[in-house]
Amino acid sequence: MEKQQKRKSYVVPSVTTTIVELEQGIAAGSASVNPGDSSNPSSPKTEDWFDNGSQNSDFDI
Repeated sequence: MEKQQKRKSYVVPSVTTTIVELEQGIAAGSASVNPGDSSNPSSPKTEDWFDNGSQNSDFDI
């Protein structure tokens, strides 16, 4: 008995490109962002961090 193998047809690989146009710089001067508050807009508001807990276990690094 002879085994017959079914062959798949060859699919030619294809390369495609996509051109994407980005809209940048259209509204560059229309908004201003200040990280601070109204009294000092150039300095961000920071708060002190107090750790009231304690570390009782070891960590493997």
